Amino acid sequence: MKRLLILLCMLPFFWGWGMPAHAMTISSINQSSVFSSGNDQENGMDSRANRAAAKALHLPSSTPTPTEGYRWPTRQLKIYMATHDRFLQSAFFGAVRAWNRTGAVHISWCHDEDRADIIAQDGSLTSTGTSSNVGYVSSQLGSTSTEYNPDTHALIRARSTLDPSQLDYTSRHFRTAVAEHELGHALGLAHAPEYMHSVMIPRNVRTGITRDDRATICLLYGLKR
Repeated sequence: MKRLLILLCMLPFFWGWGMPAHAMTISSINQSSVFSSGNDQENGMDSRANRAAAKALHLPSSTPTPTEGYRWPTRQLKIYMATHDRFLQSAFFGAVRAWNRTGAVHISWCHDEDRADIIAQDGSLTSTGTSSNVGYVSSQLGSTSTEYNPDTHALIRARSTLDPSQLDYTSRHFRTAVAEHELGHALGLAHAPEYMHSVMIPRNVRTGITRDDRATICLLYGLKR
């Protein structure tokens, strides 16, 4: 029997401004741990799921920037550009160059979405609702969803989304920092406490990839510096 068992479905972590009328969040991450059997091609995971199931990965016990507890089983990754927004394209291009400069991973662009490990896309991340009869709007700048094998701690696929309605009128530096944050999630980094100096702080992104972030990604992917 062909089956796909989703063990943990879309576990969101939200940090907002705490204002009922309009709440702004830099980022959220949605995770799914996946067991697969049968025809992986039919399930859309093909060789990536097989690669993720090959062996359990070593993870560092302690890192300067928090991690999610999983990583890619290879340092050579492919990313597909699924947005046509030129501002967001520039942000993703800059973020890929920045993470490649760490030396821990090499992310290269590909033209086939099916072959990509990471999808860089745009989308609306604004939602509306009511609380105590008061309407509110909740907005995010970016969001990343991941699939991983819980037995081996290996990532299978990631999708990083930036919201053009929130980012197109910001500065190039800010957009790139948000994209670096989202690709950090796609590589296995978690949100950092706000007192830290890290691109992974969930609100008020003021910096790009820091020395602590570089040290963490190198530890996560077994690169000695």
